[in-house]
This record gives sequence, C-alpha cells and structure tokens, in this order.
Amino acid sequence: MPFDCFEQGSAIGGNWLFDNPNGQSACYETLEINTSCPRMAYSDFPMPKHYPAYATHAQVHEYFEQYVDHFGFRDKITFNTTVERVTPDPDGGWLVTTSTTSGEGEPKTEHYDAVLVANGHHWDPKWPEPAYPGEFAGQQIHAHDYRDSSILVDRDVVVVGAGNSAMDISVEASHVARSATISIRRGQWVMKKLIAGVALDQITTPSWLPWAATRLRLRIGATISGSPKKSGLPTPPHAPGESHPVQSQTIRERLAAGAIGVKPGIDHLEADRVVFTDGTSVPADLIVWATGYKVTFPFFDEDFLSVEHNNLPLWQRAVHPDHEGLFFIGLLQPVGAVMPLAEAQCKLVTELLVGTLALPPKGQMQREMQIAHQAYLHRFYQSDRHTMEVDFDGFLWNIGREMKRGRERVAAVKRVDA
Repeated sequence: MPFDCFEQGSAIGGNWLFDNPNGQSACYETLEINTSCPRMAYSDFPMPKHYPAYATHAQVHEYFEQYVDHFGFRDKITFNTTVERVTPDPDGGWLVTTSTTSGEGEPKTEHYDAVLVANGHHWDPKWPEPAYPGEFAGQQIHAHDYRDSSILVDRDVVVVGAGNSAMDISVEASHVARSATISIRRGQWVMKKLIAGVALDQITTPSWLPWAATRLRLRIGATISGSPKKSGLPTPPHAPGESHPVQSQTIRERLAAGAIGVKPGIDHLEADRVVFTDGTSVPADLIVWATGYKVTFPFFDEDFLSVEHNNLPLWQRAVHPDHEGLFFIGLLQPVGAVMPLAEAQCKLVTELLVGTLALPPKGQMQREMQIAHQAYLHRFYQSDRHTMEVDFDGFLWNIGREMKRGRERVAAVKRVDA
C-alpha cells in the first residue's frame, strides 16, 4: 500500500531522541522507560536481549533505528517537513499541505485517501491555568524543556507535580541542588520498578480478564512498594489502580535521606520564595512545572476538530466515526507502553484501508465509545491525564477481537454478493 510519512525533524525517534532536531522531544539525559523492554517491543521485532529490564532513552532510540533498517522504509519518510494543514477534500479524501522546516520553497498540497495522525501527546506543555498569583523573580521551565541536571546545580529548586517526570527531576535535584522541594497537590501511589530484581510489570494476568484483575495487580504492586505516607509523600485520596501508575526506584531513598522536601500545592509565588497552601514556604530560584501536556493538532482548523480537556472520543482510540479516512495512532495512555498498542491500531487501519476488514455501523461505534467512556469514569478519578487511559492487555485483546469481527463483516458481504 503506497504511503508518505512526514517528519518535522531530520531524524526518527520522536520523544525518545535526546535533543531531537524537531524541537518537540521531552527527553532528558537520564530518562529511561517505565515499561519493561518485552512489554514495550513491537510484536515482530524484539528488543535486544542485552538491554536491561528498563531501557535508557538512547537504547530505545537505537531500537527504533534498527526497526526502520530491518523493515527498510526509511526512504518513505520525508524529513524536515512540517504538516501545515489537513482539511477534508470536497471530492472525498483529504488535502494535506506541507512545507519545508527551513521555510525554503512554496508550501505543497497533495490529495490523500486517508490520513493517519501520529504526532504524539507529550510535546505541547501544559502550564498552570490560571497562573498562580504573585511575581516570581527566578527562572521557570516546564519539564518538557528539562534536559540535564546542570540547570539544577547550587539552586533552590521546586518541582511541581507528582508524575514520573516530577519524581525523576526531584531525585536529580536532590543530588546537586542547594535545596530540592517537590510540590504535590494530589498524592499518588508511587510504585517501585523492580521487586526482587524483577520488573514489576512482568507480573501479568491473562489479557482476557476484566479490568479488576489489572487493578488488583496494581494494588499489590503499590502495597509491595510501601506506604507513601511512611516515605513522606502525601496519602493519595484514591485507591491504587485508580490513576495512571507512577514509578520511581529511588524517590524513597532520597526522601529518607532528607534530600527532598515534600510540600502541598502552591498558594502563591513571591520574588524568591514559593508559598504553599499550608502556609509554609521555601526559598526558590527555579521552578520546574511537571504539569503534563495538552492534546493539540495544529494542522486542523479548530472549527473542524479541537480537543477540550484532552478528551477526543475515538473508537478503539483510532477511528473518528464522523470523519471517514481520518485515523489516530498512539493517542492513548496505557497502563503499559504505547508502542504495541499503536502497532495493533496500525494493523486495524491497514486492513480497513485494503478492504479485508470493515467497521461496525456508526451508531454501534458511538455506543461502544460511550461504554468505554463510562468505564474510564468508573476506573480512574476524573482528570485530563486520564481521558485516554486504557488497560494494556485488555486493549490488545479487545482490538484483536474487533479485527476478527471486522473480517467477518467483509466475509458476510461477500457471501451475500455471491
């Protein structure tokens, strides 16, 4: 099937390429995956056996390079190209306008039968809205722009957030900063990555089991990892498994050493201090906002498609029932890794495009999307970070089942035509 792939930068790797020339990567020097290598790998290309349980960002990028070379499609990627606009073609299909990243030459518009959107959801930083009151004289950065600990050296650092990046940056600050404080508005269950030398996510349950099995596994992992309160972290107001997993192997060690102070949410900022909701304050000359990301598509007109609170309802997190030929790949937040799920979505879309698979009726897709949304409301506390949450094993099992049904629909039509 002929296709074009457009990449804004000059290299592959996306978020996993340190200092990616496309300017969109949130990768920092010490970043490693939070999902074990076997759970992150594509089904037809295992990660190298010499990789550790949790690969570094450099190893993940190396793996992607090997993948592209193994399957031989680098020539299909048009580098240094920005997708400026995607609009429906009145005659059917899609019009895609691209330009060179350098700005040389005129923009070019081409017609395509289908568009697969895979621009990621960890590139458009989400800052506090509205901004906290007060004037801060120090430096403020988003975790998206954090690269290495050199910016933390001999500074009074406040890291805001309770996700994986916030934990990592706080640990790094604890080694080199004059003072390191993490501000946590809502407590999270922080799980260890290794238990007795085994990657925690290798303790799995059959994929066909309901979400309750995954929730139980997460609760066991949280229990084994230890009480947040005993570590000095705030007690979460929700049960384990009711939020996206947060993992850190070292945060407890640094807390126990007194190297990281823990504070509640911010009340206001002062010139050289951060004041918290409990009335306490700490000196600060650097704030790192590890406050997540917005889901945005700058190439769509807002009146055509826009996203509020990171919520874009999709069937199988890939198919928009109102826009034929428009698909989304990897726009999900799994309890696990994105890559195998994106692969499964690509298989579904490819079979749909070549005609070996048919979608269910639009009304059925919408009903199933509503059921999935209600499941999200039941499983996780309501937050922008959970609007795309899926169960890794359950998603793979379900999309495999839907693909089988889609093939049966095509076979049924062929029998009628015969």
